[in-house]
Amino acid sequence: LILQMYLEDISILNKILLCHFAILGHIFPIWLKFKGGKGVATYVGILFCINIYLAIIFIIVWFVVFIISKYSSLASMVASLLVPISSYFLLNDINYYFYIILFLLILITHRENIKRLKNNTESKTKIY
Repeated sequence: LILQMYLEDISILNKILLCHFAILGHIFPIWLKFKGGKGVATYVGILFCINIYLAIIFIIVWFVVFIISKYSSLASMVASLLVPISSYFLLNDINYYFYIILFLLILITHRENIKRLKNNTESKTKIY
């Protein structure tokens, strides 16, 4: 909420820079010797701050792909891809280029997962 209030008072360029730095900070944290996560959770948090409709689209797509495939990485990549597409075609959001850049960043962080998916060695998540 505090981030959302702050984001409303600054220009779109500053929003884009802040969001990119937030994701990069989670992917490459200094205190973990630049070995962090994939940035997806931070991306979803940013979506909730910028456009709740895109966040809801992301969550729904993620769950559908995850339930069908049992691959969290695949669900994250597909949901991240559909955000800029939804932004452009459904919401007429002028910030779709920003979402494309974030999708590419998430795709880059999932390089090893993509290799494992291609080789059919990616581990599936069990749903109880």
